[in-house]
Amino acid sequence: MRKHNRSITADLTPLLDVIFILLFLILIRNAQATEAREAEAAEAIAEAREQTAAAEQLREEVQGRLEEYETLLADAEICYISIALEESGRVIRLEQGSSLESYRFDWDSMVAAEKYLKDRILEKADGKEEGTQLYLVFRYNVARMYQSDYEMVGRVLELAGRRKNVFVQYRAEE
Repeated sequence: MRKHNRSITADLTPLLDVIFILLFLILIRNAQATEAREAEAAEAIAEAREQTAAAEQLREEVQGRLEEYETLLADAEICYISIALEESGRVIRLEQGSSLESYRFDWDSMVAAEKYLKDRILEKADGKEEGTQLYLVFRYNVARMYQSDYEMVGRVLELAGRRKNVFVQYRAEE
């Protein structure tokens, strides 16, 4: 018997063609993805720049308002008024700068408490020089205050607020 000596030859050219085509497709897809990411990044940068510009404009507006308020407060005094409930009774507190005045009262001395508050507030308002403002800020906690106390302070502040150099503000606190 004779042996047939056949050699099998594989032609790798079509396989290389397919590999190069796949490689080419992968490179194109990768380039497209990169371009899309660059476009997204450019949009994000543009948006961030717009937000930065808006924030800078807002900062400048706030700075301008702050300067206006500082100018107003240069010739102003602020007096905080509050009523506290304590074990020994109720207390009217007047805070202005570093000074604190207190007046204790109960149900029997409500009229005297209102007179005290009115006298002290009007004394502060009348003692101001021309061009100087007095800001009266009534700080109160609705849950820890009697309606009659709120009304008493309201009457005094309404009277004081009629003066041209006095400004009144009610500030509810928790």
